[in-house]
Amino acid sequence: MTAAYEALRDAVIDGTPRAEGAAALRYHGMLHGLPVLVKSTAAIDATSRHQAQRMDAFPAGDEFVRLLANLVLRTHSELAHVY
Repeated sequence: MTAAYEALRDAVIDGTPRAEGAAALRYHGMLHGLPVLVKSTAAIDATSRHQAQRMDAFPAGDEFVRLLANLVLRTHSELAHVY
């Protein structure tokens, strides 16, 4: 429970907008909010591991941006200005 509190505290000190768990503390208060935060943190950790695995599948750096740019350019025809 201390680790969940410290993680929330660090997020607030760093200025993270809408830090994860702040709403639980605001709604339930510190006494009942921390157990809720601990339960939700375990669920979040499981999903974040899954997201980290998916991020490794993306092409590195500029390759991904070029791929997206090519996809967008193929869908839009070039505009010709008439004067």
